[in-house]
Amino acid sequence: MITGLAITALVLGVARLVVFVALHLVRSDYNIVEHAVSDYAVGRTRTLSSVMTWITAAFWGVLALATLVAFPDWKDLTGVVACLLALAAIFIVLPFLPTDVEGTHATTIGRLHMLAAIAWFALSYACMGNFGRLFQDASPQPWGTTLVALSWIALVSLIVLVAALVIRQARRYVFGIAERIFILSVTLFYITVAIAMLATS
Repeated sequence: MITGLAITALVLGVARLVVFVALHLVRSDYNIVEHAVSDYAVGRTRTLSSVMTWITAAFWGVLALATLVAFPDWKDLTGVVACLLALAAIFIVLPFLPTDVEGTHATTIGRLHMLAAIAWFALSYACMGNFGRLFQDASPQPWGTTLVALSWIALVSLIVLVAALVIRQARRYVFGIAERIFILSVTLFYITVAIAMLATS
């Protein structure tokens, strides 16, 4: 069962990555430096962005189930699975919470979107240390080292991202890039988790 769940999570993770890249290749009104990824959910790229979001919701849900089955005795299991399920729930509702595009007036829905985005960034990063330690202890293969490296990339990009939000002069120069590096590192991290589950099952 774990093999099937891990393969499904891997396929969904790669599918998310492919759609994420495609979102930046199709014609849009946004650029990768000044605009958040969530801006692509508004306008001509809305459908593709929604597809990515639904895929991601399924990815988190399947990964939660795979983790539950693969590591029933893991001391961090309850907290990690709860975070993964919360991430799935967040991505289910995200298409109904469109962001306020840069330069437009703030709305209640836009503020709710911001809260959801903060939650998913925090939850996805929060589990990285748990998985890194798990695979460092459970496997002689370099999965733990790879996960730790990706978690450091995520941390640095998250710090830059927050700094760009605080220092408004820096926002137009680094915000979009930092956010995309964070999202890519998170995506690659959890794809690696799925691969490590397969390799160690």
